Amino acid sequence: MRKIVIIFTMIFLSTLSYAQNEIMPCATHIVSKKEYEKNPEIFLKNKEKLDSITTLYNINKRKGWSQKIIPVVFHIMHEGNPVGVDENISKEQIEDAIRLMNEDFNAINSDLSNVIDEFQNIIGNTNVTYKLARIDPNGNCTEGITRTYWEGTSSGNDDAKQVIFWDDTSYLNIWVVKSIDPSIGAAAYTYVPSTGGPSFRHGIIANHEYVGSIGTGSNSSYVRHTLSHECGHFFNLEHTWAEWADVGLSTNCNQDDFVTDTPNCIGSYSTCNLSSQSCGTLDNVQNIMDYSSCTAMFTQGQVTRMQASLNSSVGDRIDLWQEDNLWATGTHPNYQEEECLASVDFYIPNGSSCVNTEVQIFNNTYNDGENPVYYWTFPGGNPPNSYDENPIVNYSSPGNYNVSLSVSTDAGTSYETINDFIEIYDNNPILSSINESFESSSFPNSGNILSSWVIDEQETENTWNRSELASSLGSASIRIRSRFFSGEINHNLMSPFINLSQYENPVRLYFDYAYARRNSQSDDLLKILVSDDCGLSWTLRKDLTTDELITNGGSNVTSVFVPSSSQWEEEYVNLNPWGGDESVKIKFEFSGENGNYLYIDNIRLESANIGLDNNIISKNKKLLKTIDILGRENIKTKFYIELYDDGTIIKNYKL
Repeated sequence: MRKIVIIFTMIFLSTLSYAQNEIMPCATHIVSKKEYEKNPEIFLKNKEKLDSITTLYNINKRKGWSQKIIPVVFHIMHEGNPVGVDENISKEQIEDAIRLMNEDFNAINSDLSNVIDEFQNIIGNTNVTYKLARIDPNGNCTEGITRTYWEGTSSGNDDAKQVIFWDDTSYLNIWVVKSIDPSIGAAAYTYVPSTGGPSFRHGIIANHEYVGSIGTGSNSSYVRHTLSHECGHFFNLEHTWAEWADVGLSTNCNQDDFVTDTPNCIGSYSTCNLSSQSCGTLDNVQNIMDYSSCTAMFTQGQVTRMQASLNSSVGDRIDLWQEDNLWATGTHPNYQEEECLASVDFYIPNGSSCVNTEVQIFNNTYNDGENPVYYWTFPGGNPPNSYDENPIVNYSSPGNYNVSLSVSTDAGTSYETINDFIEIYDNNPILSSINESFESSSFPNSGNILSSWVIDEQETENTWNRSELASSLGSASIRIRSRFFSGEINHNLMSPFINLSQYENPVRLYFDYAYARRNSQSDDLLKILVSDDCGLSWTLRKDLTTDELITNGGSNVTSVFVPSSSQWEEEYVNLNPWGGDESVKIKFEFSGENGNYLYIDNIRLESANIGLDNNIISKNKKLLKTIDILGRENIKTKFYIELYDDGTIIKNYKL
C-alpha cells in the first residue's frame, strides 16, 4: 500500500537565542505564594503568630535549647527502574543526603572553611540532627525508605503526596521524583510553616539529581546543599533576597527575608562573586538560602528563626522532635535498632491484560538485603510459580487473579498476597461500533463485563459520572468535576473492545462536549488515546487544553457549569492507523486543577470523507494558526505543505 504523508515545515522569520541554566532553582516561593493567594487570611494569621514567637525567642537567646532529632522518611517515586538506577536511588545515596543535611545544620560541613572573613563570626549552628525512621506509622520495622511505582514521577508535584504519605506530625516526608512538574520547574520545593491547608503539604519534593553527592546526585556545592536549603524553608526561612520574589531583580533590594544578619541583596544564580554589593552592602552569597555556586552557611539569625519554628505549633514542626515521637519512630538515641524484614511489594504498569498475553510483573520489594530469595505463586497462571525477581506469567481464561510473593532474607521471611491483582480480559471484540449517549441509568455497567465501559475510581465522587443535568442528545451525558481537583490525577473512561475492521478509512471517533473555565487559574486537559494491545500501551491521538475545551464563549463560570443546548461542540479523532484492527480500546483521560465541569455526550464511530488529518485541523477551530517560539501568533511565518509518496515529494504547496 502506498502511503501519502503530509509534512508541515515552518520557517520562522524571527530568531531567539537563549542559554540553558547550569542549575535548577527552588520553587518554594512560587508554591507558597499560590497558597497565600488561595487563603490569605489563614496564611497571614499563621505568619503573624510565627513572627511573634520568633521575636520572643530571639529575646530569650534560645534558652534551654538542646539537640533536636527530626525523624525522616524518603519516599522514592519511581517508574520501574531497579534500585540504584535513575530516580530509584540507592539507600547509600539517601544516607549520604542525610549526612550532608546533618553537617549543614550542625555547622561541621567542610566547605565552611571557605566562608570569607566578613561572615565567619555569624555562622550559625542549628543543633538539629536528621535520622531515618526505624519504625513506620503502623509500628513495623523500617529503614526510613519507601519505594513506590508512580507514573507521575516524570512530572512530580503534590500528587505524589496523595500516593504515599506518613503523618507529618511524626515524620519529615521527603518525596524523590524523576523530575518536577515543568509548570513548577525546580530542583526541589516545600511549603513554609505558615502555609496552612492539608497536612500532607508539609514535606519536601526533590528531583533525584539534587539528593546527596553520590549516585545520581552531585558533589557540586549547589546540589550538596539543596535539601538543606529546602529544610531551611521547611523551618520558616525565606530566600536571602526576598519572601516571594524571583532571584536577580533590582527591586529585591527593597524586600526582606525577615532575618537581621542577612544583608539585603538581589540574589545570585549559579555564580559566586564574593565581593558583590548588589544592594550597597556586601552580599552573603555563600548563604545556603541563596542560589550561588558556593553556598555553605546559615547565619545565627537564620538559626534563631528555624529554632523558633521548631518551638511553634504552626505547621506541626514542634511535634517532630518530642521524646515520645522519637521512641515511636525509632529515632530516639537509646532505641535499639533491629534488622528489618523485607517490605514486600510488586506492581504491573497496567492492572489488566488479555488472555494468552504475557504479563510482566515487577518486584518493588525493599529492605531485602544483599541475597534475597523470591518465591511467586500465580493461581490459575502459567507458570503457577516462579523464583525470578521480575517474572512473566500469562492466563488462558478471563477473570481476576491473585498474586503472592514471599521474600526471604537473613532477617526472616515476609509475605504478601494481593487479591484480584491482575484482571484478564477476553479480547474478542464485543462491539462492532460505538454509539453511546449515556441513556442507560446503569452506565457504565451494561450487564456484561466485556461490553461495559470502565471508569477509573481514584476519586469516586468526583471522577466520571453519568449526569442528567445536560446533554447534546437524549437526556443524559457523562461529566467530570475538575473544580474539586487538587492536582493532576488522571481520570480514565475506557471503552469496551471494538472491531474497526468493518470501517473504510478514514474512520473517526466523534463526540460532543461542553466546558467552561472557572477562572484564570483553571488548568484542565482532556486526552483521547487508543490501544491495540489490550491496554498495555496507549497512543495519544488528541489533547485538548483548557482554552481549546471552552464552549461557552470564554466567560468564567465560578458556579457549577451546566451547558445550554447551544454550548455544545463536536470534535473528532482520526483512527486511520487502526482502521483494519479487530480489537481496539479507546480511552478518555482527564486531568486538571481549579477548573469546572466537562460534559461529554454522543460518542460514535463513523467513516468520513477524506480530508486533512485531525491532528492538523479540528472542527470549530481556525484552519491554520502559527505560533512563534515566544508564543505569539505569527502571520508572517512561511508555511509549506509537502505531500510524500513512499518518501518522495510529489507536491509542494506554499502558503
